[in-house]
Amino acid sequence: MKPQRVADDVEVALVEGHCEEHGDYQVERPVVMGRPWGASCPECDQRRQEAVAQQKREGLERAKADRLAELLSQANIPKRFEGFTFDDYEPVNDKAAKIKQACQRYADRFEDRLQMGGGLVLCGITGTGKTHLACAIANHVMKEHRRVALFTSVVKMSRAIKASYGSKSDRTEEQVIRSFTDPDLLIVDEIGAQRGTETELLLAQEIIDERYQQVRPTILISNLSESRLAEYIGERAVDRMYEGGGAILAFEWESYRRSGKGRRFPQPGPQLVPNGMRDFYAG
Repeated sequence: MKPQRVADDVEVALVEGHCEEHGDYQVERPVVMGRPWGASCPECDQRRQEAVAQQKREGLERAKADRLAELLSQANIPKRFEGFTFDDYEPVNDKAAKIKQACQRYADRFEDRLQMGGGLVLCGITGTGKTHLACAIANHVMKEHRRVALFTSVVKMSRAIKASYGSKSDRTEEQVIRSFTDPDLLIVDEIGAQRGTETELLLAQEIIDERYQQVRPTILISNLSESRLAEYIGERAVDRMYEGGGAILAFEWESYRRSGKGRRFPQPGPQLVPNGMRDFYAG
């Protein structure tokens, strides 16, 4: 068939051919240097294109899975809490349901938290599910947002710093500190679990302050009350946890582990502190 001009510089020709699988076919192809270009079976072409697209999708999914595996392996979440989700948290009263919703919103809107730097403090009596909720947030942040999360404690941070002073250390003090200030989300457990040295307290304050300056969210977990926590890490550090849409949540009830009423996941209902935090729960 004689080529037809469809634009000033483009001509097409109707090409006839035969495919052993799909039979005879006709297809329009652009004319390049006087000859139709790509005069192959259109059904075979489409199948090849679909196969290439499928390979790209599978490659992307593998890359996502590899990235998630890397994030999870480097997060240092305690084995007991690996894989914990919000679905595992079974509210036993209205307050428990509200705290679950608040933590879910915090995790769902983590990209907003990264813009504002809002953190959380989970404080109160031991055995009341604080670490469960913190790890559920971390797992959600890694799986849904592909963000870097790191779980640690004041003691572990102090030990890592001290180890950097050794002659055989492969990291400097600055590099160790950056390992705690760089993650998108840092969870610091067991604050005040034992009487910290002045150096440990200054270290915790420095890291919290640096993350505050860099607008990176931090979650603090402590068995202390809010007032005692302020005595431990300083009023300034505690106040900064409120900024950027952050909150301090107090868990003030009997440990469900000791009560004998709890199974693996049920948690008693936490109380909100201070009283003016209703807007946090309302979203």
